[in-house]
Amino acid sequence: MAGSNWQDYRPGEQRKETPNIAVFAKRASLMFLQELFSTRPSGCLRYDRDDTKTEIQICDQHTVNLAAVQIKPAIIAVRGPMSAQNMGLGGNGVEQRGLTTGDRTYSDLILGSVAFSCYSREGIEAENLAYVVFNSFKLFKPVLREAGFFTIKSVSLGAEALIESGVEDELYMVPVYVTLQIQDRWVLSDKAARKLKQILIDCENHL
Repeated sequence: MAGSNWQDYRPGEQRKETPNIAVFAKRASLMFLQELFSTRPSGCLRYDRDDTKTEIQICDQHTVNLAAVQIKPAIIAVRGPMSAQNMGLGGNGVEQRGLTTGDRTYSDLILGSVAFSCYSREGIEAENLAYVVFNSFKLFKPVLREAGFFTIKSVSLGAEALIESGVEDELYMVPVYVTLQIQDRWVLSDKAARKLKQILIDCENHL
């Protein structure tokens, strides 16, 4: 995500580059939680970008420090499947057409999910951490819509699980599942459409 603000990137906006909806879903969700936990007082699982100062890890599965999970609580994000819904103006529906260029703008809703695993050495702390995540996506729906999420369709809180069991190294995890929709928008230029059509015609002629 460009910049340090999780609200800087909105997939539905007109942009020259092709937005990666899958990256946006996970990264914007993580940055939302990082910003939220950075407002908490010291001693209450306050998040800090400095690994030596933060009281909690909030990251994706590929950047987590597994050794640190045994010391500090953590929220680990994993993106689930995503699918085009062919709803509204998607599915060959033209949102608008440029009168001078002939360019056509399309849009569709992408359905996806992000799972957050909340880890702690204390079961009750893992439960409380997951409940904060659960409530945050439920209560901040209007803010998330302004940031690029079309809607938060559902938020589910899973059951507590004991991941590791030992004399001094018990680790608990509580999952939170967020199902969301993001608007995707793209432009098909008239020039590109004509070129593609010519390529298809040439392919047919060689069959």
